[in-house]
Amino acid sequence: MKKSFIILLSFLAVACSKTLEIDTPDFNVALDPARLVSDTFTYRLGDTTRFRFSGSAGNVTFYSGEPGKRYDGRTSANKLGKITLSFSSKSEFGTQKNTLQVLATNKLPGLDSASVVNAAWTNINDRGALATSATVVPFGTADLTDLVANENDSLFIAFKYSGVTGSTQRTWTITEFTVNNVLAEKTVLISSLSADVAYWTRYGNVWSPSNGRWTASATDLKITGGGGSAATNTSWIVTKPLYAGRVPGDVSTGIKSINEPDKEEYAYAYPAPGVYKATFVAFNHTLDEEKKVIRELIIKVTP
Repeated sequence: MKKSFIILLSFLAVACSKTLEIDTPDFNVALDPARLVSDTFTYRLGDTTRFRFSGSAGNVTFYSGEPGKRYDGRTSANKLGKITLSFSSKSEFGTQKNTLQVLATNKLPGLDSASVVNAAWTNINDRGALATSATVVPFGTADLTDLVANENDSLFIAFKYSGVTGSTQRTWTITEFTVNNVLAEKTVLISSLSADVAYWTRYGNVWSPSNGRWTASATDLKITGGGGSAATNTSWIVTKPLYAGRVPGDVSTGIKSINEPDKEEYAYAYPAPGVYKATFVAFNHTLDEEKKVIRELIIKVTP
């Protein structure tokens, strides 16, 4: 009995240590040969491109070749283009002047109040337009690239409000806030109100009433000024660190998973004229290993 137990343990040890083996996918893609001119398949805008499959693969994904959908074998990278800021504002009630500053820095050592107040902020009010009344005014698209050192650098943007006791303080509302990394091939969203509503940090000397400090929602940033007897108010709201050059990998469309039967074709209609490199990545994998094949076709879509 003891000997049998030892043999069983040895068998299990060998079985558990053995890596599961997989095969390279036997997968190919073809298009209508009548569409082929030189090495390019030509279609008119509005045509349906029908990719015909042969062979077998556990998983298949598709990159159309459009901006943001191009295969280059990576999941993410850092690349710095033009860093832009845009938003709209309105300013209601009262007549106090210069009550809002729009600030930016890449040198913020911490998100405590002392670090924020003493940071080397650049005032960027003059890079756009701010409201002077309840009429909503677009700031414009401000170029902040000069405030970022390199593709690995972070950027912080702050709105600093100042209201003085003795007269009605102004109420500010910020909408349509976005920060983008504009590359030649695509625009990467770095920050927006809806994406980052939970990540704004607030500072100030007035915390009661609650609308005497900035509030953040998925649609706006707002601070409500008090009446003439309200205390002098200095209030900040600051973004999370915005990693300006962080670029996610392009997006693919899943065509087949391991739980689905092999497909005979995939149909796709390109939305605009152009030349595209359509890429299919077929792969088999286990926890230990992955094997894949890449099939590429050049497609020209004419008006």
